[in-house]
Amino acid sequence: MLSYAELTPPERLLWDAFATGERVDLRTGDPASDDPAGGERWGEDRSVRAEVVRALVLGGAEARPGETPVVHLVGARITGRLKLVFAEACCVLRLERCWFELRPQLYAARLRATGFAGSHLPGLGANRITVEGGNLDLMHTRITAPGATLYDARLDGALLLQDAQLSNPGGVALDGARMEVGSGIVGDDGFRAEGEVRLPEAQLGEALILTGARLVSPGRAALTCRNLRARVLDLRAERVTGTVDLRHARVDVLHLPDADPPKAPTHVDGLVYGALEPHLPAARRLALPRHDPDGYRPQPYQQLAATYQSLGHDHEARAVRLAQQRHRRTTLRPAARAWGHLLDATVGYGYRPWLAGAWLALLTLLGAAAFAAGEPTAAKPDEAAPFNPLVYTLDLLIPIAGLGLRNAWHFTTPPLQGLAYALVGAGWLLTTALVAGVTRVLNRG
Repeated sequence: MLSYAELTPPERLLWDAFATGERVDLRTGDPASDDPAGGERWGEDRSVRAEVVRALVLGGAEARPGETPVVHLVGARITGRLKLVFAEACCVLRLERCWFELRPQLYAARLRATGFAGSHLPGLGANRITVEGGNLDLMHTRITAPGATLYDARLDGALLLQDAQLSNPGGVALDGARMEVGSGIVGDDGFRAEGEVRLPEAQLGEALILTGARLVSPGRAALTCRNLRARVLDLRAERVTGTVDLRHARVDVLHLPDADPPKAPTHVDGLVYGALEPHLPAARRLALPRHDPDGYRPQPYQQLAATYQSLGHDHEARAVRLAQQRHRRTTLRPAARAWGHLLDATVGYGYRPWLAGAWLALLTLLGAAAFAAGEPTAAKPDEAAPFNPLVYTLDLLIPIAGLGLRNAWHFTTPPLQGLAYALVGAGWLLTTALVAGVTRVLNRG
């Protein structure tokens, strides 16, 4: 048990200010000397033992009636380890622009609004914590190896990471697996992570915002949001080095950068979103499923097509589905790939049936011109209808003869005989491809 007589002068300032919630600021006013990066060199006049902070947070000093007690310390050198394992705080804790000698241990603590804004910490062990009635403020903080561990944490407010720098190269910079955050995680305005940011199965009441963030984890995952749930997911980061895992995440609105290919290889199988922002033509969004490191997966294409369909942009939805078939074709065996190329060229897998008409018109003009220059021979001269090169060509192209000239006339010269056989074969191929493509569309949407 600490006694007041044992406290140093800066500790007494903090102890006395606790009852009224006043801030104790130990800074000198010189920006260079007040930088927490050099806090290890601060002297006794700026040093506060972690056990003093712990005693106050646990109610070691009496609160003044009618006042709200707060531990609010700025510009201090925190010596020893701040240990609040399974503790229940009686007040708000704000340790700003401080330098910490050892990694705070807050495992399973029940805290009020808590902040380390602008401080330098050699890690932060806060897994399973509960923050009631406020935010966990890590704005402008510098947290080094082993990073910040917040898995299974429960926050009523938000996790604030603006301009924070979390550094654990080759490891995990922020472990927020299974977090539940009432508002969300705000990591914009210069947030930087060296090492993986892990948020699998996190439940965010509002948003994960990474606008302008820099996530650096070469050769491994930079951001893991597998099975994450949020209303808004904003991934317009300034830089991402490493992979992004969004598999089976569910969000209402997904904000993505306009980049082709994406800034980072992104796993998107099972990702579900209601809206995709900003709204761009399908050709600008196909990079998302096309560059998935897992290769071809049907669900990302179906999700993207459904998004355009819900907006009434049927043409864009068809473009996505056509791109899906082309990507799928790369996974097939040679014979199936060849058939796929034919379906693509003739009818666009059924999503461009007008191509069949274009091919039919081209072949009709080619055949009519060639047959008009030749000399046909009637099978039965006395019964044959007058020869018409255009009708004759159409009769060859239509799989089931019905115009009366295919069997009534023929050509004896090899080139025109070969053309006639080729047109019959082309007619069957066009018809088969059209039926197969349309059937594919009807069956798969």
